[in-house]
Amino acid sequence: MRTLLLGACSALALYAGIAHAQVAEVLITGYLEEEVPQILAQSGVRVQTITAAQIENGGYYDVTQALQMGVPGLYVGPQNGPFDYVSVALQGSRTNEVLWLVDGVRISNRLYNSVSPLDTIPAHMVERVEIIEGGQGLFYGTTAVSGVVNIVTKEFSDELGAHAELGYDTNDGKHVNAYVRDGFDRHHFVVFGSSDLSDGHQPFASSDYQPSQTDRNRGYDVLSLGAKYAFDFSDAWRFSSMYQYSDVKLDRTAAGRSGATQSGGRATAFNEREEQIISGKIDFTPSDMTQFFVKGYYHEWDSYYSETRNIIAEPGTIQVISDREFWGFEDYGLNFLSKFQLAENVETFLGYDFQKYGGSDEVLLIAPNSETVHAIFGQVRLTPTQNAVLAAGFRYNAPQNTGDRLIWNVSGQYNFTPNIYARANGGTAFRLPDAYELFAVDPFCCFGNPDLDPETSTNVNGSLGGNFDVGMGMLTLETIGFYRKVNDLILDVDDGTGSGNTIAMNVDDTVRVGGVTLFAGLETGSLFASASYTYTKSKGSSGVSGGYSQLPGLPNSQFQFSLDYHPMNLPFGATLTVNHVGSLTDVVSGFGNVQSGDYTIVDLAGRYFIDTDRRHRLNFRLENALDENYNTRHARFFTDDPVDPAAFLAGNVGVPRTLHFSYSFTY
Repeated sequence: MRTLLLGACSALALYAGIAHAQVAEVLITGYLEEEVPQILAQSGVRVQTITAAQIENGGYYDVTQALQMGVPGLYVGPQNGPFDYVSVALQGSRTNEVLWLVDGVRISNRLYNSVSPLDTIPAHMVERVEIIEGGQGLFYGTTAVSGVVNIVTKEFSDELGAHAELGYDTNDGKHVNAYVRDGFDRHHFVVFGSSDLSDGHQPFASSDYQPSQTDRNRGYDVLSLGAKYAFDFSDAWRFSSMYQYSDVKLDRTAAGRSGATQSGGRATAFNEREEQIISGKIDFTPSDMTQFFVKGYYHEWDSYYSETRNIIAEPGTIQVISDREFWGFEDYGLNFLSKFQLAENVETFLGYDFQKYGGSDEVLLIAPNSETVHAIFGQVRLTPTQNAVLAAGFRYNAPQNTGDRLIWNVSGQYNFTPNIYARANGGTAFRLPDAYELFAVDPFCCFGNPDLDPETSTNVNGSLGGNFDVGMGMLTLETIGFYRKVNDLILDVDDGTGSGNTIAMNVDDTVRVGGVTLFAGLETGSLFASASYTYTKSKGSSGVSGGYSQLPGLPNSQFQFSLDYHPMNLPFGATLTVNHVGSLTDVVSGFGNVQSGDYTIVDLAGRYFIDTDRRHRLNFRLENALDENYNTRHARFFTDDPVDPAAFLAGNVGVPRTLHFSYSFTY
């Protein structure tokens, strides 16, 4: 398959080189689903966007890196570098309170909400990433408690666009990616693919590894292929479809034994995964006053875990522990949304969602299960004056296995002048229990609870900002405040049998999170600079683990800075990014609260255009340029001592200083 992808890159370059009549690309946008983030942004919701150009200039090859370094106010902590699980905090959220989408299709893990889906998402297939802040349960449903991240893949174009790239990094990483898009008559298509293969880095300190742990580098092998096709039946009717396939192998390393009674350390441990995302959509736009779309989707996520161990008591003996044990889910459904312009200053939206999903886990013993959800939602958007926009709406969610929920949302924006604005949004959101919380049946540790209620939250966001012409360019300033209260929190609690096992329960506790983000950006003809500072404070009552002053995994502060120099009259450009993460707390079994965070990552990137048309480009990136030694999280392990194994604490080490280099051709 990888050979086929390399051949496709060569064919792509040839195809683009022959097409000398090509003019500047014109991307096709303007359909209702794609417009929803912009509609929300006009109605008082803060929406940030990362573009393909920013991703390319930064030299990123997975979406995690682009989000970690490129989104003010968003904390992303990769566990073991690229293509791995991450911790996420957006406006004081936990990881399971952010909803992830690809082209509007939900990809959040249906088995474990706390497992992020970014380990299979390469960056080079991305047109843009939209970060929609605040509770967005009205349009997007469960899990959109603190925001939504929508990864938009390469869009359709009426003109030929093509790109091919080859890269290498000093962690023995090899990277290949390509795409081509074009349109003719009523047809439009996009084809893209990427291959990322690396031995990776050593994710624990050498002194932490026990002798029986011989699988010490965390490598990855990620192959992604995708295609999109659209056909315009008329100016009013369009059919579009998307297919994405990922074939992935991801190492799972450890510093020592996970349990004191395990026979030895890992000789090999990895997940093999096949993932498919399919969608088909019909857009109908009979007039400027009316828009509709109906969309069906299917998401299959099949993962197989394998592990072998070095037996401590029998040196040289390797024991097979797991041989492709399955854990995965499938998720399919139907989305419908309509928009009506009832009057010059009144718009309405009405939608319906159907979701059916299910999965199982042979590793942690989640029995086969399924869930069906029906939801209706609507919103009214008003423009009472030229300077003001107001919106209000509701969503009624009716899942099969948990209680029904009605949520609401209000938002608005007022422009004091063409340059100064205030915006706010507030309402309720919810998170349905995941399969682990509902259906786990492991008699040795934990049980799910099919009678769980969804978590509910009340959230408020507000900001004041403006855009100012300062002579040398445009200066943007904004202050953003946020507050959220979460009820019916789902936690694992003692099952009361004296066995030490746990059961998932809604606890009588309220979690409160609040904070502020300060943002400044300056854009000139050849320079863009931005700086942001986020402060977050969270608190839970004594009903949860004796109380806490900050949610685990949530940094109390974060500072981010970015500088991009892109002169159009010179054959080069450069990017500098700085990300300082303040203190945070990890909760580790047997060790309690462990202080973490307090690190700074600096990346340097540059590009050089070989030809005057800027089609041939050399890129480099120096990741973690100062070689900061930092921990992304902590975990408990056990020593190899067969008589009296001791528990010890080890930190996952962030990616060391790494040089990335690539050549790309664009047409």
